[in-house]
Amino acid sequence: MATKKSALDALRSQVLSHTGAEERVEVNQRHLIDKILARYSAEYVVYRELMQNSDDAGAKGIEVVFETASPNSQETAPNLSAKITRVLFKNNGMDFRPEDWNRLKKIAEGNPDESKIGAFGVGFYSLFSICEEPFVSSGKECMAFYWRNDQLYAKRAGIPDDENQKDDWTTFLLDLREPMDMLSMDEFGPFLARSLGFTANLRDISVYLDHHCILKISKKMREPRPMTLPKTMYMTSPQKIFTLKSVDLQSVQLDATKMEVSRWTREVTHTSTTIFLRTASGNLDVKVSKQFSNEMERTTKKYPPSQTAIQILYVGHDEKQASADNKSIFKDLVPFPEQGRIFIGFPTHQTTGFSSHVAGRFIPTVERESLDFVDKTLNVWNHELLSMAGLLSRALYEDELLQISNLYNEMIAAHQKPDQPDDEATATARDWLEKRALHALQAFQFHPSTPSPQVGHYIDAYFFRMSTLALSILSSNGVKPLDKVRIPEPTMAAFLTQLPTIPTNVYTGSQKFIDKLEKAGKVQRIVFKDVLLELESRTLTEAQMVAMLKWWIDFSSKYVIPDAEVNAFFQLALVCSGDTVKPLASLKWFVNPKVTPIDMSLPPNTLPYDITKTFTQPELYRISDSWQELNLLEWTKFIVNDADFEVSPVFAEKVLLVLSRGWGQLHDNSQRAIIALLSQKKCIPTKYGMKVPNESYFRTVTLFPDLPVMVFTKQPLEKLLLSMGARKSVELQLVFDRLVNAGSWDHMQLIKYLASVRETLSSGEMKRLKATPIFPKEDPDAVKPDTPPPQSVKAESENIESPPTPPPVQVKRYPANALYAPNEVLAALGLPMIEWKGRWRATSDEAKLLFELGLLTHPTLDVLLTLASSPTDKAIQAKALAYLLENFKTQYTLQYSPSKVKLAFLPTTTGTLETPEGCFWNPACSVMNFPVLREDLRVHAAMLGIRENPLPAKLLERLAHSPPLTKEKAKEVFEFLGKFQGEFGHHHWSALRTLKFIPLDDSGSKFVEPQSCYFDKKDSAFHPDLLTTVDFGRAANLFLKSCGVKEEPTPVELTQLVVRAPHDFLNRNGGVENYKSILRQIASHMHVIRTQKALVTEMMRSPFLLGEKRINQDVDDETDAGSQPGADGKGGDDDDEESSSANQGQVVVQYKLAKASEIYLIDDTVLQQIFTPLSAPMESHLETLYEALGSTWISRQVKETCRPQGALAATRRSENLQELIVERAPLLLSDHPPSRLNFNLDWLTTKLKVRQVPEIQLRREFIPTGAIHNESTTACIVQDQGKAYYLLVTAKGDMDYFDIADALAKLLLRKKKLNDSIWWSNLLFTSLVNLKRKGFQVDRILNAKRAEKARVEAAAKADAAAAAQAATNAKLGPKQTAEYLAQLKEVFPDCDPAFLMDAINRETQDHVQRVTMKLLDSGYPRINNNQSKGNNNMAADPPVPGSFPTQDSNVSTISTLPPLPPVQTNHAASSSSGSSGSFFSRLKTLRDSVIGKPVTLPNPNDVTTGIEASGAGSAVSTIKSGANTPPQPPTNTIVKGFAPDYQQNLQQSLKSAVANCRSNGRDDIRSEPTASTVSEVLTSSYCDVKPGHQLNFAGHAGELEFYLDKDCDADEIMTKENLKSLARFVKLLMVLAQDVFNLVPETMHVYYDPEGQAIAFNRGGSLFFNWRYYVALGHDDGAGLAKKQVQGKTITARDEALIYWFFTMAHELAHNFVGDHNSKHEFYFSSFCEQYLPALMVAMAIKAPAEITASTAASPSAPLPENIMDAPVPN
Repeated sequence: MATKKSALDALRSQVLSHTGAEERVEVNQRHLIDKILARYSAEYVVYRELMQNSDDAGAKGIEVVFETASPNSQETAPNLSAKITRVLFKNNGMDFRPEDWNRLKKIAEGNPDESKIGAFGVGFYSLFSICEEPFVSSGKECMAFYWRNDQLYAKRAGIPDDENQKDDWTTFLLDLREPMDMLSMDEFGPFLARSLGFTANLRDISVYLDHHCILKISKKMREPRPMTLPKTMYMTSPQKIFTLKSVDLQSVQLDATKMEVSRWTREVTHTSTTIFLRTASGNLDVKVSKQFSNEMERTTKKYPPSQTAIQILYVGHDEKQASADNKSIFKDLVPFPEQGRIFIGFPTHQTTGFSSHVAGRFIPTVERESLDFVDKTLNVWNHELLSMAGLLSRALYEDELLQISNLYNEMIAAHQKPDQPDDEATATARDWLEKRALHALQAFQFHPSTPSPQVGHYIDAYFFRMSTLALSILSSNGVKPLDKVRIPEPTMAAFLTQLPTIPTNVYTGSQKFIDKLEKAGKVQRIVFKDVLLELESRTLTEAQMVAMLKWWIDFSSKYVIPDAEVNAFFQLALVCSGDTVKPLASLKWFVNPKVTPIDMSLPPNTLPYDITKTFTQPELYRISDSWQELNLLEWTKFIVNDADFEVSPVFAEKVLLVLSRGWGQLHDNSQRAIIALLSQKKCIPTKYGMKVPNESYFRTVTLFPDLPVMVFTKQPLEKLLLSMGARKSVELQLVFDRLVNAGSWDHMQLIKYLASVRETLSSGEMKRLKATPIFPKEDPDAVKPDTPPPQSVKAESENIESPPTPPPVQVKRYPANALYAPNEVLAALGLPMIEWKGRWRATSDEAKLLFELGLLTHPTLDVLLTLASSPTDKAIQAKALAYLLENFKTQYTLQYSPSKVKLAFLPTTTGTLETPEGCFWNPACSVMNFPVLREDLRVHAAMLGIRENPLPAKLLERLAHSPPLTKEKAKEVFEFLGKFQGEFGHHHWSALRTLKFIPLDDSGSKFVEPQSCYFDKKDSAFHPDLLTTVDFGRAANLFLKSCGVKEEPTPVELTQLVVRAPHDFLNRNGGVENYKSILRQIASHMHVIRTQKALVTEMMRSPFLLGEKRINQDVDDETDAGSQPGADGKGGDDDDEESSSANQGQVVVQYKLAKASEIYLIDDTVLQQIFTPLSAPMESHLETLYEALGSTWISRQVKETCRPQGALAATRRSENLQELIVERAPLLLSDHPPSRLNFNLDWLTTKLKVRQVPEIQLRREFIPTGAIHNESTTACIVQDQGKAYYLLVTAKGDMDYFDIADALAKLLLRKKKLNDSIWWSNLLFTSLVNLKRKGFQVDRILNAKRAEKARVEAAAKADAAAAAQAATNAKLGPKQTAEYLAQLKEVFPDCDPAFLMDAINRETQDHVQRVTMKLLDSGYPRINNNQSKGNNNMAADPPVPGSFPTQDSNVSTISTLPPLPPVQTNHAASSSSGSSGSFFSRLKTLRDSVIGKPVTLPNPNDVTTGIEASGAGSAVSTIKSGANTPPQPPTNTIVKGFAPDYQQNLQQSLKSAVANCRSNGRDDIRSEPTASTVSEVLTSSYCDVKPGHQLNFAGHAGELEFYLDKDCDADEIMTKENLKSLARFVKLLMVLAQDVFNLVPETMHVYYDPEGQAIAFNRGGSLFFNWRYYVALGHDDGAGLAKKQVQGKTITARDEALIYWFFTMAHELAHNFVGDHNSKHEFYFSSFCEQYLPALMVAMAIKAPAEITASTAASPSAPLPENIMDAPVPN
């Protein structure tokens, strides 16, 4: 790199040192100026540049004169609509100096004076934006500019000393390029006013239209005031470039006068506007490094100044109020509340980020509208200057706040009194200062600036950084630093009077700014610590305490406060209570005046009521969880200790009245506690003084005159006094002592007295009365005398008088609760009743008292049940039961519980008595010998809790102990039990499955459990002797099915049965095919069986697998007639073999049961035919089963050795095959993942070599028996010493693609299957066109072949032309041609002479040698002795490799193989086997024509078709297909003894796939959607999505199982009309299944999924079809759909449906081979369609049943079809 650089340096030096002529770089000045002006996008840019130059020249005033084409000096009003043709711009500044004139005509040479704004030297050229040739006059000179082509020229001259020409103003004359409209003063005026804001010298601007002054703006400035800068501010910029030395504040007044002209009257008026501003000018010292200075000079052509200034234009609150509104001409000069602009002499587009303009020596971009942040040096300069703008804005803000602070101290602080509200003057002053402070905050609130956000960001950042102190702000206590002030909280303002907060008006007006400061941590809200500091410093008044507690309620509910801070809060908060001050923490109670009086003494730890009265009770609890309402108990504890309580009747009465008022709301415990406090106090005023409560009596007690009776002014609550112990009656003992013991009253008199004083009796007295035996019982045998009613007890004040009576007779007495009230019904039951004299009235006071003492009105339930269950007295029993039933609902409902009744009192139909749980009211229960309630009592069964039927547990218990003994009885019992299936639970069913209760006969001794037997079915697949079967009728069978009786064995059960008795199953169950079906079921459910490890082990050891032995009978006859089974004496075990052999041509198939280890899996049918081992059926499901149990593949038991004969040669034949393999390699490996391959695609196409040998001998050794077989083969794989692999093919005969595919599969696949060889052979010999028709992606191969074919054809044409020329030059004569022909006939005597003649004529030289080599390499057509000699066989052009041969009467060739002899057949025969046939018919024809048909000896028994030799020793074969079958073309191919028949194998595979379909077995389906990536070789991979299914078995639709989506409601779906549609769909599927595909109906399933995307799916061989699509696609021919017309023919919905669902069924059947939707699946799908399409056509030709009965179905009177849905089977 360094060398190259040095060379370039040397070259440059050489060029520069050259003495040749120099060339000047030329500039197109017009284009340059136009491009410069394109950067000036701002409006009025010409006037801005001219005003800037005027200010730099020190001008005080400027005039802008707009001239029209024809001004009228006589008009008083200007013509504002006239076009402007010329503009004059004049200023009274300094005249142009010589250097100014020189610089004027130079582009990009700015003013070198660092104090001037101009920097780039292009501002003057903005004039060219409106004029072509400007003219400038200044002082005594002038300069004119003009264009010559694209070059600009200038002429400078002096001004004559003519008075008319003399002018003290510098003038710019601009003749406009195009006339323009007069500028609007509403827009031009604000621009001029804005430009005047920061001018250093300009004071006046005048605008004229012709001679009319239409606008005049003047600027006035007061003397500046120096600002005192705090020492806490940083005066230097971050990189030390600028240092602030001083700041001057200056007030500015701007006046504007504007002419207004009426549009209609042309009347002239003048409007004046005035505004007031304030400018802050910061004087800066500049200090930069020399390098920085040079960089500045290089960029701006100026050195940095040593001093400069930064200015801010600020409008304070008072100035804004005094100025005109923002709609005036000065609207842009007063930006508040919008953002200001950056001024570089004049305003730019750049905003400042806050509401003030900033002017300074910023370096702009060329167009002077934005700041330059691109250049590194200018970026530093501008950022430094912006930091000083932040400093100046902070100084201006702090000065404003300082002025506010001084005013606050003078106007507010000096007159304010602590804790006193503001007077009117103070409030007015505070409001004014708050507005001024708010204005300052809003003015210095920063926002994102535009277009560059860096400007606002920098000023904002340095506004806060350039001071060590916090920002000042007006607070509630004056101006304070921001960190000492808090954001206001309205709820706290009433009690936090000493904490400085931001005034509310200030905060709400600048909330966004203050929130921003809060996020930055510069100000914070009031915290809990602030409250504690305030409480610590002073005691709150009651009003402040109330406000604080209200705040506390809200605060404590929102935040989690540490306990220590909560305790501190309640300790510091002091409350004035009387003369004492107490902390809140020491107080506990608050007063509720409705409960406790506030005018009496209260406990000392009670909160003042004046504080708590403003709060609700929940709020007080929220303040402190330790505060409680002062309750009566606590107040009583306090008040009873008052000295006046037991002395002053008035005080005691007042206390008792308070207690009386709240007594009803007190809890029992509180009442008892208060009674305990009062009962021992002398607090009851009586006529004998203060007494304890139990010594005092109410005034109503007048029985004795010496009782201490209460005396109250207002009697307290009677209940309270009674609770305290006060007496309302005389003590009962006294009454007993004076009256009862004296015997003066009988029980009637006593009851009447007690009834009169009932309210006075205490609970203890009532308890004593209940226990005392006072009352006699009535004698039922005595006659009742007519006695008068007893006399009432008369209570006298002194004694009780009664007439003298004889001494009472001693009678037995009873307590009231042992007797019954007088009642005839109860008497009839023999119950004891109270003796009562006179008429009994249950509503009298005496009766009520007796009832309260326990007198009975009804017998208890136990007594009544005892009477009803009496076995002796039937009358009493009946009466008791009748009484119970009559009074049950009113008296015994709550007491009665059927489960608790243990007495048998209910009569049954057998005359016995039973308990409620021991009998049932359903007469059917007698079937199982359960007691049944008597018929007349069944109406009361529900009331008495008698069940209709026994519980499931009872039923199971009875069934277990007493199973039915006969089948007839069992049928009745099972039908009865079937009615309770919905009540049985899982545990009941589990018990029934293992319970032996099903009788096998009428002996009563043989029973079987449900899980061990099966239903007897006429069409059962099993012999009756193999299974235990039962049948008790439909209803009984439904019950048994739920118990576990199965239709057929489960997979595990079936396997166990077969494994343990395989010979029985084989011999008794219908032979081999039925046994295979059983094995298929086992294979389909192997995933379930595999979980039973013991069973799997038994399966591996048991000889239950069916093995096939295929024996060529003809070959055996030739070799050894005694090789038939049993002939050698070793095969005589007839039990292990199936004698019914299946004849397939000349092959005898023998079947034998054996272990898996004795059976071999066939992956090579050739080996099977050679060694005839005991092999497994060639079905994929069965092969998987056999392999899992220990069978091995036959290829692994055969050792193959290939022995090529002769030398390996690369011939045309081998090269063509090599090309074919390379071409088809992607197709061969497309369906095989890398894990299945030994070598990949790249290896196959590059490493494998194909060679030709004369012959290949194949030696096979069957390892288990040692049998050896030798034969010739056409292809094999060998490996040389260098480990290179070769595919060898023989030179003779036709190409055998099966041998080639088989050899490749053995090499490439880790596990080869027979289908792999068949599949690959199809891919090798099938043409690309037909492969594409089958769905293979072969476009890329075809395109490549077309390109290659075009290249070859082009080369062939060239060769042909050359050959023609050579032939012309060396054309053979007849004699020489005959000589060459004779020589070739000697070498190839069997070759067609015509073919040899044509070959000789094709050559141009070395004719014999070349033709000989070609014939040896490629083969040749041989002479057919039976063919006419005149029929020559002409060689055709080889077609595309792998394509189908062209069939005609003369030629039959394929790929590069030698052509065959002509075919002798009629025209019809050739058309039937031509390309118009099906795919596999063409494939079979091709195979027959290329490799021949296997030849074996004829079977004597085969009379319809067979294969026979055409002559002795001949290898030619013909196929007999009836008498008129034309002979097939003979071949000279070596006949292979065991070559597979492709068409037959494929058809067999398709049939096996159909046979492998199975039933789903009613299993619910739960599958999630899956997506797999399918890779095709010639296309990119794609995603194969398989939807998920969530289906539940719902029943049967005809012969098919029906499933519903789990979210569907069966009742909504299965309506009558829907069932008709479903029936039609099932019939359609049955036609396809039985008449087309020969499918068993059990393998077909119908389902309904309302939202699923699947039309059908294949689940492990079970086919499912979605009924929804049948309806949605319009296939329901019974739905009244219109028929379609196609090419004039009527197509019914049934025809469309048959076609559609035929292809759908074929698609799903193809999934039996392949799971993914790939090309292989497409192959099998099309094969199914071609195989079964004729059967579909036959089915469509049959008239549909719906069409036959169309008239009947349409008739309204036609009966509806039966519901095709069976009832769902219970679980």
